Amino acid sequence: RSFLKSALSAPLVSSAAFAQKQPARAVAALPRPEDPAYWSKVRNQFLLARDKVFFNNGTIGAMPRIVMEKTVEHLRKMATDIAEWDYQGEEWISGYSDMASIRGKAAGLIHCEPIEIALTENVTCANSYVASGLNLEPGSEILITDQEHTGGESPWFNAAKRHGGTVTKVKINRPVRDRDEVLYQLTSAMSGRTRVLFISHMITGSGAILPVKEICAEARRRGILTVLDGAQTIGQIPVDVRDIGCDAYVGCFHKWLLAPAGCGFLYIRKERADRVWSTLASHQWDNHEDNGYRFTQRGTGSMSLMVGVEAALDFHFGLGAERVQKRIQYLGDYLRAGLRKIPKVKMFSPDDNSMCAGITVYGIEGVTGQQLQDEMWKRGRLRPRANSGGVRQCTHIFNSPEEIDRSLAIVRALSQA
Repeated sequence: RSFLKSALSAPLVSSAAFAQKQPARAVAALPRPEDPAYWSKVRNQFLLARDKVFFNNGTIGAMPRIVMEKTVEHLRKMATDIAEWDYQGEEWISGYSDMASIRGKAAGLIHCEPIEIALTENVTCANSYVASGLNLEPGSEILITDQEHTGGESPWFNAAKRHGGTVTKVKINRPVRDRDEVLYQLTSAMSGRTRVLFISHMITGSGAILPVKEICAEARRRGILTVLDGAQTIGQIPVDVRDIGCDAYVGCFHKWLLAPAGCGFLYIRKERADRVWSTLASHQWDNHEDNGYRFTQRGTGSMSLMVGVEAALDFHFGLGAERVQKRIQYLGDYLRAGLRKIPKVKMFSPDDNSMCAGITVYGIEGVTGQQLQDEMWKRGRLRPRANSGGVRQCTHIFNSPEEIDRSLAIVRALSQA
């Protein structure tokens, strides 16, 4: 709190406000996304070594100091004072209580009701709860794109095999050229057999933000259940599930929201929740007054990780979601602008920056993705991730334009070799 009050001059909101449907808005003017002094202070809140640069938030985030300290503090409490737990008052383990505080803050993040939010280990688990919990008649078709993460598509292949259905992969361009194109490709593939549409809100292999609101509207008109993979969106771009109109949304806190690994969530619109059976059944398995609780309760879990999730949510809200998102967008635009000036660079992210944010995927003619990843580390101690045809380079609030310039210099040298 002292960091947020003094170092950043970012107004705090009360804990009670976090539990509302929407987080309180900061009243101070936002610092410019390119303001070096402000973002240098933010960088100081991370433990990341200064001689290495992390560009892989698409896989896992780097915890801020406060998130790590809160998590470790609770682990230490468990190790030293567990005998004090008398099963009264606060919970010392997760997996049994309704986790109202965290669910309330998560609901504020994506603009839904707390009873529509369940806490899970990750996106794959959340997605599996939906896929395994639906009754699908034989012959049902599940539509996905040909660019889904394996952890996203596999639960649906499993469901199709179990129920005698089919999974149809819709080919979309890489890079996606415009919104109307992908909207046409997906809506044209919908048929009378289609029962579920599962697609990424933001594609992990290109960073393309799909027009999910328009896609979901057409699916809803046809009676198709819509499930969105938000693995790459939470903490990176605004998400309003009510405005989008999806039936379910699966996401995680440990990528762009910077929480400890192993922390995700499931949103199911309350009007649709009764269609999904409980896959993991504990005492609340049949609680349809609070469907988020029945999916959250799944046996003993680590409260220490939940403490870390709440600290990450508080850190995000304390900085201001809009402030964070604009910084991520600024750095992503800066990287893409530099890459487009370099000969032999092939972009897999959309040309339209409004369809991108902090994920940029690109390659160099004649250089494999693994070679590019390795050379970035060898020459500059920079860590993007090898991707099909190139690398995925993610920019977050702890990165700087100077670090991006260093990566551009390496790409420029490799393209001239």
